[in-house]
Amino acid sequence: MTTVSVASGKGGAGKTSIATALAVSIAAVPGETCTVADCDVDAANGAIALDARERVRFPYFAGPGFTIKASACTACGCCIQACRFDAIRKSIDGQSYAIVPELCERCGACLDTCPSGAVTMYEKQAGEFFVADTAPGPILVYAELEPGEDTSGKLVRVVRDRAGQLASDASVIVVDSAPGIGCPVIASLSGVDLAIIVVEASVSGIRDARRLVDLVRSMKRKAIAIMNKTGLSANMDARARTMLAETGIPLAGEIPFDPVLRATEESGKTWFSIEGEVGDRVMATIEAVGGVISAMRRKESSAVVMKEKL
Repeated sequence: MTTVSVASGKGGAGKTSIATALAVSIAAVPGETCTVADCDVDAANGAIALDARERVRFPYFAGPGFTIKASACTACGCCIQACRFDAIRKSIDGQSYAIVPELCERCGACLDTCPSGAVTMYEKQAGEFFVADTAPGPILVYAELEPGEDTSGKLVRVVRDRAGQLASDASVIVVDSAPGIGCPVIASLSGVDLAIIVVEASVSGIRDARRLVDLVRSMKRKAIAIMNKTGLSANMDARARTMLAETGIPLAGEIPFDPVLRATEESGKTWFSIEGEVGDRVMATIEAVGGVISAMRRKESSAVVMKEKL
């Protein structure tokens, strides 16, 4: 089993579009299988990109939640004094207190300070994760985190573990990482065989990609890069190439900015289906990445394959 993670330093760089196109291209090869793990759990859209059809869903429990039993509450106010998040309010009848779930940070201070034992603990559902079939072929595992929940790194691990259970030993898992360099990204990159860094050719895109490169290198992950939205500024394109050259990250290909890319997604298709010059550029880039993945599976040097492909 080979796991690759498609990541970007910022949102909107084209990470999901590239991840889904890569997955579809792998699944299209006779004898190959591919599973997609959409680990952008705060804003998962792989299901849209792959026209997913939900097969089964599971609850995701993030840890303990707290509630106040009205019949045992004496309205002494100890809990409200202990709560630093203003998450405890008087009930409608004014005879007891209640916890506002959306404001509760689950620190447990109310449980520790309640003298009457009215505060109780329960297992809190913080979201759901799903297994779905997709129109282009790959199996998709994705999740939805409830608004306000902050355990996205843990949920990423759940998604990746389920994808691993569904994948065969000879298959490829394509991880669509969350953007940035935070905890969900670290969970998306942990233990992968290859990180594919999507660089948007813009000031913020280059700066944020550099931070992601630093993270990937600190985690000692093999990495290659794809430049997206090129052709808008020759200066920005050159700066992106220079940054990658300085950091030693091989460039697999460049995808130009073109309205046909967005139009293709809006029509419910992936970039893998684009024809014409833009489609050729996309396919050349995806094939270069696929060559690196194939080389890794054959235990060959990715650097040699990159030299042959580019």
